[in-house]
Amino acid sequence: MAGFSQSFRPNSSFSSPIISSYNSSQQHFLYKLFLLLTLLPLSLALFSFFLQWQSGSIDPITRWSSDYPEMHSSSEIKSSSSIHCDDNLLGQRISPVFPYFRGWNLKFNDTNLRPKGIHVIYRTEQLKEGQAKSRIWNESWLSNFFYKPCNNELFVKQTLNMEMAIGMATDAGMEWIFHLDTDELLHPAGTRGYSVTELLMDVPADVDMIVFSNYESAVERSDIKEPFSEVSMFKKNFDHLPKETYFGHYKESTRGNPNYFLTYGNGKAAARIQNQLRPNGAHRWHNYVKRPKEIKMEEAAVLHYTYSKFSDLTSRHDRCGCKPTKEDVKRCFMLDFDRAAFIIASTATEEEMLRWYQEHVVWNDKTLKQKLLKHGILDRIYAPMDIIQGLRETGVFASVIASAQTAASNRSDSDKNVNVGKSFPRKIGIENPGNTRRKVLKDVGELEQLQAIPPLSPPGPNHW
Repeated sequence: MAGFSQSFRPNSSFSSPIISSYNSSQQHFLYKLFLLLTLLPLSLALFSFFLQWQSGSIDPITRWSSDYPEMHSSSEIKSSSSIHCDDNLLGQRISPVFPYFRGWNLKFNDTNLRPKGIHVIYRTEQLKEGQAKSRIWNESWLSNFFYKPCNNELFVKQTLNMEMAIGMATDAGMEWIFHLDTDELLHPAGTRGYSVTELLMDVPADVDMIVFSNYESAVERSDIKEPFSEVSMFKKNFDHLPKETYFGHYKESTRGNPNYFLTYGNGKAAARIQNQLRPNGAHRWHNYVKRPKEIKMEEAAVLHYTYSKFSDLTSRHDRCGCKPTKEDVKRCFMLDFDRAAFIIASTATEEEMLRWYQEHVVWNDKTLKQKLLKHGILDRIYAPMDIIQGLRETGVFASVIASAQTAASNRSDSDKNVNVGKSFPRKIGIENPGNTRRKVLKDVGELEQLQAIPPLSPPGPNHW
């Protein structure tokens, strides 16, 4: 039996080379396959990088994916940074495309461009006379701000302008009215097309007012000239943060300033145009005959570019005739930071002001920025920057500004305005200002007594 078994045992001297050759061939094949799978993606990545470098474009998905997760298709989005290119690498002619303006047909070479639906209302004597007759002067809800200097005076003017705008919006058949300052933009986050129209279409029909929480600009340089196209970092509002996060990082977020925000933190609002609508200060709206039903947006916000330029600080002393003392500024300014800024702007040298600006406004600490970005207190928002830069690169801004300056120079003082006399009496009702107060009290009772809402600081540690 042992012999039989031996006769069928493989010859070791014959089988060993075959097995060795097979293993060597298999290893060689796997090595080539591994090399191919490694070099191919790397080559494609390098080629893609070369193309982007040549065209100067940036992948918008990586830039906007965190802000706008709905925007999945790269074929639908083109970065505004490549707008200046007239020809692509394949020799095909391309035209400027904005990711947020799909379907717009912008005539970039039109020298007569004017923004549609925008009217500049000059503060003429006619306007001042119309506002002097407003029913507001005979009511108590704004009276706490009457005949006081600086910010109080501005607050009253804003409210009177809002009242006039209600009449104009009604005449124009508008459905909604917003109040934003010249250093603010509306950020319609949460909509697929970054669209204010889409945002408003989703509002229930029984809602009278929408409150937008405000985000505050967090500038990273002291030499910013055009905030809308140079600022991308913002501090989020208390309403859009978990309480634990907000109060847990409150001290770090304030950086030695009086409050979480430099200025106000109670947002702005939009109102549905309807009978008896009135402003309730610069931040809210109200109604003479009912309490408006309001909702607050969970994602959309107002972007407030406050103190985003160094000149915003240096020019403070020119805006007010108050004395730069801690006591006098209290009657002139409503917010603590504005008071401190006015004193510095009125008493310090330019070098001292720049140092103060760097310490209190500019975010220079990279470690702190990364920490607060990680916790969601700071946020990167690129959409307004990209839109503004795109419009500027295509010449739209230059055309609009030039046409506006030409139109303004050709107008006389008498025709620089709409018929403000028409806007006040017919829609607001001032035919007999002396009897207005009695009429309003009779119609609405205690509603008229609701006080105007001023700019308010965000909640502090004592609110926790």
